[in-house]
Amino acid sequence: MAALDKELATYHRELANLLGDEGKFVLIKGDAVVEKFDSYEDALKIGYQTFKLEPFLVKQISRIEPVANFTRRYLVPCQV
Repeated sequence: MAALDKELATYHRELANLLGDEGKFVLIKGDAVVEKFDSYEDALKIGYQTFKLEPFLVKQISRIEPVANFTRRYLVPCQV
């Protein structure tokens, strides 16, 4: 199991219950929703204070999963 797989599964399992706080940030550790926060920074701060360097997830509660796009722009064309 990859890092944060359990936390992501918990987020998706609990999403229907979390949507009442859409836009807030949720702190998840393992199978548990720890707490909801108004800001990413607050959630991250409590996550590190509580779990130190153990993995935990901070994710914004959203009905629609945002898509992240990026482009690599090279000055030199790729040569194969």
